[in-house]
Amino acid sequence: MRGLIKRGLSLCALALTVVSGAQAGEIRLLSFGGATNLPIWMAQEKGFMEKEGVKLTFATTNGSVEQIRDFYAGKYDVISTAFDNIVAYAEGQSDIPLPGPFDMFAFMGGHGGMNTLMVRPEIKGYADIKGKTVAVDALKSGYGIVLYQILKDMGGLEYDRDYKAISVGNTDKRIEAMRGEKAVAAIIGSPQDMAVEREGYRMLADAAQELGAYQGTAFVTRRPYAAEKEADLIFFARAMSKAQEHVFANKADAIEVLKKYAKGLTDAEAEKLYKRLIGPGGLNPRGAINPKAIETVLKIRETYGEPLKKMGPMSRYVDTAIYDKAVAGK
Repeated sequence: MRGLIKRGLSLCALALTVVSGAQAGEIRLLSFGGATNLPIWMAQEKGFMEKEGVKLTFATTNGSVEQIRDFYAGKYDVISTAFDNIVAYAEGQSDIPLPGPFDMFAFMGGHGGMNTLMVRPEIKGYADIKGKTVAVDALKSGYGIVLYQILKDMGGLEYDRDYKAISVGNTDKRIEAMRGEKAVAAIIGSPQDMAVEREGYRMLADAAQELGAYQGTAFVTRRPYAAEKEADLIFFARAMSKAQEHVFANKADAIEVLKKYAKGLTDAEAEKLYKRLIGPGGLNPRGAINPKAIETVLKIRETYGEPLKKMGPMSRYVDTAIYDKAVAGK
């Protein structure tokens, strides 16, 4: 009898282990650099991935074109990318042809567009950008078209009429372009925007303030992978959602992790950055996608996408079934 009880307890423990996610496998994640990766760092530092049984490998990309190529080459299982990139590829409006069938979708949110428009020291206002060149990641998607919209709304400047744009890649590449005088303005992520501000560069606009509700980034996977590894993705999404919650609820932990990964931040800068991360345009609470924010993305894409067309429906780019199962199982 004692042996049967012991065996029964062992089986119960095994069942609990499987439910908690300990049988999940490895997930290879590719993102852009910057402080908006705080929930990813938090998920690793505080053991949220480990508790769900996920072995996460995490890398950063040099740009969205390279990111999509690596994603479709099977090097990564999940990407964190501008939501607009997904729409652009779905609608045939991207800088490069999609290297395969359109089978990717956003399953949970990242942040609401926490980026700033930075300009070189000699640029005093929007009028000074006229006739010059701006740097973007990709010409036809992501924060490139966000930049075009801000320049139009705030400065009355029209893309390809009043200024030119060059595609150079991620935030660091855009900063290099400005330092090398190839461009006078760019959308820059944090904390790099703080670093260049110390060099004398000027912030003209906060993207989140100018655009309102905007789905900046999302976590994206491909349908064949999701069909095969749904459980792994559920465990991943659960860990990320818990990490997002932890960032909002535990300021001291968040700032500690920020300063560990975003090197060189002063205490004041870390405090400022944390407030931005949990404020408007910052991290999506619990990692939930914001439908209203997606409407803004689609509206801007309808203005700048080539060929011009009506976007949507949202279900073409988003499927939250994995996320819904993840948060329901918390």
